[in-house]
Parts: sequence; structure tokens; C-alpha cells
Amino acid sequence: MNLFLKILFAALLSFTSISLSAETFKLAANFELPNIYNGNMVSLADYRGSVVLVDFWASWCGPCQASLPEYNKLRNKLQATLPKNKFEILAINVDGTKEEAMRFLNKHSLTFPILKESSGKSQRAYELLAMPTSFLVDQQGFIRISHVGFNPGYIVQLENEILKLVIE
Repeated sequence: MNLFLKILFAALLSFTSISLSAETFKLAANFELPNIYNGNMVSLADYRGSVVLVDFWASWCGPCQASLPEYNKLRNKLQATLPKNKFEILAINVDGTKEEAMRFLNKHSLTFPILKESSGKSQRAYELLAMPTSFLVDQQGFIRISHVGFNPGYIVQLENEILKLVIE
């Protein structure tokens, strides 16, 4: 009987911690958007099991112009050291036209998927208020960090959080 109570108590504790984490973090809204370069549809759900930085940006946004090359450096660094398919960046462009985005992208060699959002649906789902806004999504699809704006110090914090999440 004593062993049964210990097992029951352990099961209750583990259930409570799962329940708490589900309540603590908001589930990231799924999206399916075309890759700006080739039109192939990309979904956040395709990356379940990976840590994903979802970044909303526009070509006219100065902080966005600074953040994307820095995110690219971070991605390259982490993908060189982490196991395959453990981290990705999905950058969602919200410019009015593809041409506006391409003027910026043609000046940079970004290696992560760039998606085009034309409907405004994703912006509403993520309740965007400013550019850039990024969301760090864990392997189960929960938003662990949301960040508005960009500064170089954020990259260090982001890298630390990504590494912690990959290990979880």
C-alpha cells in the first residue's frame, strides 16, 4: 500500500507540472504562409519538435533591418552546434508588396525561411502592435518569449533561452 501511495503521489505531481506549463504558456497560433522565394507553403506545425523563432518584420522598419542579419548569424552558429532540426527561424514579412521585401532581401544573404503574409491574419493571431516582434516557440508549440523591438543584447538572451529549450 505504501508503494502504491508513492506512485500515485508521483503521478499527481507529474500531471500537475504538465498542467501548469500548459496554463503558463500560450500556444502559438499556427500559420501556413508561402516562402517568399519559391511560393512553397510553410507551416509552423511543420516545425513541431524544434525550437522556432517566429519574427515579424517589414523592410521599412529600421530595427528589423538590424535584426535579420543578427538572427542569421545566430541561426548559423546554433545550427552548426546543435543536433539537426532542433532550431529554426521563420521570418514573416508584412510589407504591402513582395517587391518591397525583395529590395531588402536582395542586399542580404539570409539562410532561414522568409515567409510572406499578405492577409493580416497572422498579425491578428499574434496580436502584433509594433515591428519587429519576435516569438520564441518551444518544441511543443508554446510561446516562451515574446519581444518587441531589437537591440544587440537581445541576441545573447535569445541564444541562452534557445539552448535551455533545446536541452529540455
